[in-house]
Amino acid sequence: MKKDYTHICVVLDASGSMAAMENDTKGSFNTFINTQREAGGKTVFDLFQFSDTAKRIVEHADLATFRDDLMAKYSCSGCTALNDAVCIAIDTLGREFSAMREDERPESVVFAIITDGMENASREFTAADVRRRIKEQSETYKWNFQFLAANQDAFASGARLGLDKEACAHFVADANGIREMCGFLCKCVDKAKASK
Repeated sequence: MKKDYTHICVVLDASGSMAAMENDTKGSFNTFINTQREAGGKTVFDLFQFSDTAKRIVEHADLATFRDDLMAKYSCSGCTALNDAVCIAIDTLGREFSAMREDERPESVVFAIITDGMENASREFTAADVRRRIKEQSETYKWNFQFLAANQDAFASGARLGLDKEACAHFVADANGIREMCGFLCKCVDKAKASK
């Protein structure tokens, strides 16, 4: 593992219900990204957005050198294919990390799932598929998973995906809630780094 290399992957809801908060989400995440940019060590950022389908809109952005607006492509519409998005993101990163030399892989991986609604549109994967992947990556590779949810019982929804209550948090689906959620995510990243 490469010391002081943290990889952050966010799987972010971009369904129609997030449209009213689209600009607030972009702004809060840009603040989060800038905070991580200023932290020590190497930090690489990936972003998958999901609605009816999952789409990777930021790929391996090294925050020390990447200066473009990483949230520019985020846009909201459609339903909530959460299971598909999480499995696609885990499988994609898993393949990419396995292709890297051991000494080039991240020392810490923080994988955050953020949604303001319940799964309702996945076609490829089920909650059981998500649970299996989270269990394997957590136990074998020590990935740090976080489930941040609004408009539902975040703890019950996270438990269905195999996450304990310490890995789950609720946020209010408004501008202040999005800011607070990004602040919470910063603390999660700091905690993951400190544990190494």
